[in-house]
Amino acid sequence: MLWADEAGRTRRPIVAIDDHLYHTGELLTALATTAPDLLSEITVCALDRPGPDTDAAVGEWTARYPQVQVVTLAGPAGLGAAGDDYGSCAREIARLVRPGGIVLQDIQLETLAFIPADRWWESIYLGAAIRGFFPQRPPVVRFCSNKRGYDATFGKDLLDAGFDPRDVMDKTQVTRVVVPGLQRLFAAQFPRSLRGAGTSSVSVSDMDRADVERQCDVVLWRTTAGASLGGRALGSTATLKAGALEIQTWQQLIDDLLAGGDGVPVIEIGARLAETGAERAEQTNLAARHLHSLRSRLRDSDAIVTAHHRYRLRDGLTAAIV
Repeated sequence: MLWADEAGRTRRPIVAIDDHLYHTGELLTALATTAPDLLSEITVCALDRPGPDTDAAVGEWTARYPQVQVVTLAGPAGLGAAGDDYGSCAREIARLVRPGGIVLQDIQLETLAFIPADRWWESIYLGAAIRGFFPQRPPVVRFCSNKRGYDATFGKDLLDAGFDPRDVMDKTQVTRVVVPGLQRLFAAQFPRSLRGAGTSSVSVSDMDRADVERQCDVVLWRTTAGASLGGRALGSTATLKAGALEIQTWQQLIDDLLAGGDGVPVIEIGARLAETGAERAEQTNLAARHLHSLRSRLRDSDAIVTAHHRYRLRDGLTAAIV
């Protein structure tokens, strides 16, 4: 599974952090109503104090929104002692968000013991600390608040921490302001779609390519100029120009693997390569030479199997198309 840790917890494009169950539930309801596609893209960190109310709320969210990943302070998958200081808390939350993702954080997190009650605005430094764990692709951090006049009281603190006070979202307008804001950010940060084995479509950015190629054996990454072919099974990443005959063949092989098919017919590939009216033997020879070229890109040429007059990627390989 892409972006999953050893415990099976997946990094997601959006992480929302709040210390009140009511506000987390309100966000999930608004997403389910106006942007249901984002439910499978979000992890909510419900930082309300552990207890029966938190357990009941999490149980309700899990039943109503099974696509959502829920993290609390307690439990085997919780943040645990991460609430003891900025560094450990930021590290644990950073493990939940994809590089280049989105962190939506309430501007006041009362349940974090290391933030003094009389200096509640210092919650903003948690967002800054989270970004620090991503030296190359820090997440976009957006704050939301239901307080009035926050910019007059600590706008300078926001600026000093690297945030624009004008980006703070009005928490009283979840449906009209917060959700549309998340939709715009998500579309900008993850504009492309990846198909892989055993998964629904995964939203990605072109900057995710290296991560995907480290986790998959064969990846066909389509571009306006053609495509790139990479992954663990490749000897090196290959750049394929638009119109290259390889692009369609690789796509056929990957589509067949993802669909659990029995291979792409040799004659089908040969007919595409040959001129109109070519004999079957010529088509078969053209297909064989063409597949020899594809195999030469692989560390192990046996990764493409020929069986029953069909070509297919070997069982056990992982593949994806963007």
